Parts: sequence; C-alpha cells; structure tokens
Amino acid sequence: MKKKIIIANNNLHIGGIQKALVNLLWEIKDIYDVTLYLSCFTGELCGEIPEDIKIITGNRYTQIMGMEFSEAKKAGFFPFLLRFVCTVITKIFGFDKVFRFLSKRQKLEEKYDYAVSFMQNSNGHYFYGGINYIVLNSIDADKKISFVHCDFEHYDGNNRINREQYNEFDEIACVSDGVARNFLHAVPGVKDKVHTVYNCYNIDKIKELAQEEVPEKFGKDRVNIFSAARISPEKGISRMIPVLKKLKDDGFLFSWYVAGKKGADYEKTMSLIKENGLEDRVFLLGSKINPYPYFKMADLVLVPSYNEAAPMVFGEAEILGTKVLSTDTSSAKELVEDKNIGFVCENSEKALYEKLKYLLENKELLSHYERDFSNEKAKAQFDILVNG
Repeated sequence: MKKKIIIANNNLHIGGIQKALVNLLWEIKDIYDVTLYLSCFTGELCGEIPEDIKIITGNRYTQIMGMEFSEAKKAGFFPFLLRFVCTVITKIFGFDKVFRFLSKRQKLEEKYDYAVSFMQNSNGHYFYGGINYIVLNSIDADKKISFVHCDFEHYDGNNRINREQYNEFDEIACVSDGVARNFLHAVPGVKDKVHTVYNCYNIDKIKELAQEEVPEKFGKDRVNIFSAARISPEKGISRMIPVLKKLKDDGFLFSWYVAGKKGADYEKTMSLIKENGLEDRVFLLGSKINPYPYFKMADLVLVPSYNEAAPMVFGEAEILGTKVLSTDTSSAKELVEDKNIGFVCENSEKALYEKLKYLLENKELLSHYERDFSNEKAKAQFDILVNG
C-alpha cells in the first residue's frame, strides 16, 4: 500500500516555489498516495496539476491565506473583510496569533503518513502564506516536514517566531547545500533535522515549450541576454542599468530582455532605462507564462540578485543549454560554477561590469551546449527525507 502524503501551499500563482511544487507532484504521483492542499485554488499553474492528485482547498477562514486582495474582493464581502482585518492585525501585532487562529479553524479529517509545508513563512508583519501553521495545526500526520526555499540567514522572515517554529517539525528540507548551510547559521539547533532536497523540473515540457515562437526578434549581430525575475529590489534588476550604460558607452552591442512581474522596483527601473538612454537595449517584457523560448534563444541567462536561494532559472538554463552568469549568492557556486554551466562573479556592480565585459569580448564562451538532465538525485533526496 502506498504511503499517504499531503503537500500544502498557499496557491499556484507563477513563481519558483509553485513551479517546483508542480514538478515534484509529477515525480512522486506514482510512488505515493498524494494529496495537495491549497489555501486558495487559484493561479496560472492550477491547470498543470496531475489528474490523479487529490486536491483539498481552504475553508472560509483559511482560503484568505492564499488570496491576494483583488481575489478576496471578488470572492465576496466576508473573505474581503476577513483578509482586511487580518492584514491590519498582522501589521500591528505580527502574524503569529493571526495564523494560529486561522489554521485552528480548519481540521482535515484524514490522517497522513507525511505532511509537507512547501513554503517558508514570510516576515513577521506581512500577511502572506502561513503554510507552516496549516501543517502544524490543521493536519494529522506521523511526520511533519517544512521546505525552505530562501536564503533564510539573510531573509526578512528570519525572526524569533519563525526560527522557533522549525523546532516543531520532524524534518526540514533545504533546496540546496548552500541553502542548508545558511539556514543552519540562523537556526543551529535543528542540525539533525536538515536535509538537502533539490528542486525537480518538468524536463520534457520545458524543451517542448522552448520551441514556441516569441514576438521579440533576437538580433544575430549582438549578444542577447535574458533574465526571468520579478522587478523587485532583491533581484538586482535596477542595479544593472548603470552597468549596461557603461558597456554601451564602451561600444558593446547587446540586448537585455527581462521577463517578470512588476514588483516594487518597476517604476525605478523604467526611469533608469530612460535616463540612461537604454530604451533600445533593455526590454521589460512583463510576466510570461512561457519564458522558455527566451532561455533557448538567449546567449546568456543573467541572475544579478543580491540574495537568492536555489532559483529555478539555473536548472531551466541548464536543460536548454544556455550559459548562466550569476552573482555569488547562497547556491550559485554549487549550482552554476561546480556544475560548469556558467559563471559566478562577486556580488557587486563592479564585478558584474567586469565579468559581462569579459564575456562580451569573448563571445565564444557563450556557445550553447547539450547535457543530460535528470531528476533522479532530487527524487532520491526526497525519498530519504520522508522515509529516512
């Protein structure tokens, strides 16, 4: 008889955690009796869940933990009012009592062998997620597991409440060795519980989607650079504009395409593009359901983040054979340099400029390559996590 596992998340809007979750479901659906809990059944990736996965959604209290304000407003007066009140209380007093109250309003009847929280808590005054609370308070399971998809040591959710809550879990899964190392710097008392479990990828689908046409015409006379990132401060998009201005002034020919949601740095980035006269070089494409043709067509995938955990773009670029340039974040050397799929530079504008200049001068280093990619190691790590 298959072991029963329930994996919990807030929603399935486009994002690295959500992509990794859907990919994991496809890899384990024939091995375990799998149930997916979503606080709110919403998001662009809902249609990608395997058909044989059982789905449970939040009740009238817990569904708001996965809703954006606009979604709560459309859902009716009660969800909108409850989310508004919870948001205000969270901003003033923190999320602990709010998430404890909401999660205890829902109890799942079935018992499971394993319950997995697939996302970490946010910072203490931001009403978002709360999935660790759902797994701890709403689900009956023999083993409870929490995933860490962030550089927790430098994460704005690295606070006392979140650190102490990890003691309540039986196991903790970090998505790279670097993520695990930095997590243990912040929460050293849980060393015996921490495992590395790499993200899974839908390899065949990525390759298939990469064949689609895109409206943008990548110039063959230049180096085409691509980034897939939300336009928010931690992703380092805005800091690239002066770097690229200097490279343009040096006489280099390139284009940079950025696919991602309009985050807090969007207006700043747009202004910098205009101020530096880069409208013909830098293109903000907005969110793309299918970014993979851009990965394939680009000469280089750029990850200029200040902080990263184990971004999905590393593996996506590797599957499609496009070289990566990343700043030195928690997993960059492990997942880029050690795997020989690209380059890692110091986390500074000066280092980004120097490395990009070097690559633009030596374009032969950016040739595409072919490599077999497999989820077998990630699946084995997951098996050890739940059964070890």
